[in-house]
Amino acid sequence: MNNDSELMEKISQGHEESFTTLFDCYYPSLCFYTNKYIHDLDESRSLIQEIFIDIWIKRNSLQINQSLKAYLFKSAHNKARDYLKHKAIELKYENEHPFAEAVSDPDLIEEAELNARINSAINELPEKCREIFILCRFEELRYSEIASRLEISVKTVEMQMGIALKKLRTKLSPNQHIQILLHLFFKNNRPCLQGN
Repeated sequence: MNNDSELMEKISQGHEESFTTLFDCYYPSLCFYTNKYIHDLDESRSLIQEIFIDIWIKRNSLQINQSLKAYLFKSAHNKARDYLKHKAIELKYENEHPFAEAVSDPDLIEEAELNARINSAINELPEKCREIFILCRFEELRYSEIASRLEISVKTVEMQMGIALKKLRTKLSPNQHIQILLHLFFKNNRPCLQGN
């Protein structure tokens, strides 16, 4: 992209069309790049969505001291590395606690409390964001199916899902370990399928 500086300048001013241009240009290649590391395309999409959400949220203060392309691919690399670290920790925990699947009363209480926190966090999402999240995670609709039902673009579904996941993780992570979130929430919900 030849006008990266101009594009980022417009984005910093809140120009949504420029942000869409940036997203359309780099999103597919970043997803496939990340997937080469983590071998999970759905999770790759979520990680890359987070990068773009961060750019938009931090657009007024973001300092990029390299080419925009280099910045994006480095961010994707870091996201993939962090994801793999978390997966390694989760695997190590499961290997060291082979009887962790046995559920005790305190486990049931903790799970119930976490589910209550998750439901509360979902209810606090913006209306459209919440609707898309529920259709995806609980009704297990594909992005294209959600877009068709709500008469919006697939890209809008992707961005809204990214926002929902970021808000939920931000709200839940301070008091719950990442392994608990993965096991009780994401692990028990089939990732949304994209495409037709």
